[in-house]
Amino acid sequence: MFNFSIVKLLDYQWEDLERSQNVFAIVVMAHLKTKETTSNLSEREQWKWNLSRLLYEKGYNRKQIVDLYKVIDIMMALPIELQASFEEKLTNYQEDKKVPLLSNIEIRAIERTTKTTRREDIIKLLQKRFGNLPESLVENINQIDDIAVLESLVVETIGVNSPEDFQQLIDSQS
Repeated sequence: MFNFSIVKLLDYQWEDLERSQNVFAIVVMAHLKTKETTSNLSEREQWKWNLSRLLYEKGYNRKQIVDLYKVIDIMMALPIELQASFEEKLTNYQEDKKVPLLSNIEIRAIERTTKTTRREDIIKLLQKRFGNLPESLVENINQIDDIAVLESLVVETIGVNSPEDFQQLIDSQS
């Protein structure tokens, strides 16, 4: 038979968590602030930023920072615009401190994967709506390199009336 101690996360004192060197203190802090900011996502964005910065200030190694950041990022989910604001702060902080969370190689790999996925999504959606697509249209989609353009085109696949209309959208983006 096993015996486990029961701990109520809400009973933790914030000051004790801030002083703690236990990596799980950050996870508890993220949990507490996530619950506290359910109805105020701007405040959540600020706390997500504070806790992410704390990962560096506590002197954790890169692997610990990446692993803990993943937990914080999932737990403290934000709408797109607040996430973009948070990521800008984090990127600036990392550049100032010369401590990137992701290396440039990892960032470029993520961007390539995102571009490929968006292109594939566009093609699949258009094929679902219109069947076979002209090869020239598929080639043109695969040549688009701007993530913002690709993301806007994903949405546009819903409203176009034909593959030719979609080609005109691509041409207008150039």
